[in-house]
Amino acid sequence: MQRFSTNGYEVIVGESEISFLDRKTWGLSVLMIILGCCGVLLAFLSALWFVAGVSDTKMEFSETLGVAFPVGAVVLLVGVWIISRTYRARRTRPIEEIPDTLILDRLTQVLRNRTGDILIQMADVKARMHIDWWTRGAMRIVVLSWPGGRRTIYRALGRRGSLELLAFLNEQGLDAQ
Repeated sequence: MQRFSTNGYEVIVGESEISFLDRKTWGLSVLMIILGCCGVLLAFLSALWFVAGVSDTKMEFSETLGVAFPVGAVVLLVGVWIISRTYRARRTRPIEEIPDTLILDRLTQVLRNRTGDILIQMADVKARMHIDWWTRGAMRIVVLSWPGGRRTIYRALGRRGSLELLAFLNEQGLDAQ
């Protein structure tokens, strides 16, 4: 079984079908990075505030900030811990339980969802690589599109992984460029 996996997106190739999964972890990882960096910065500022407050400086220090920095750091880092539990739960969820899974059935030549509802014929599905502007162009996304629908199926840093996936989908008979 071949698998393309990155940033919470997985493309799993079976004998007669290709499954496109989104574990919905990419946004959580970005949020954890931002909150974690802010929490560490506040912890660092708290330490500086404490050291400067107990040293023999002639500067006056606000007691409000002396309390706000460490409290803010703790709140942010607890938030990261809570989000990381959700992240881990989504990463370890069995494939059968992931909602919104798309399945490209190569035998019947259709794109369907996990419940078996046929969305469209495989001939009408296109896969394209786009620049992900949320990351200032650092990442590339692969999008499946069809008349009346569109879904991001892969997100990778750089072009190589996306190009490999597009080449594979092209080999499977999908219009992929």
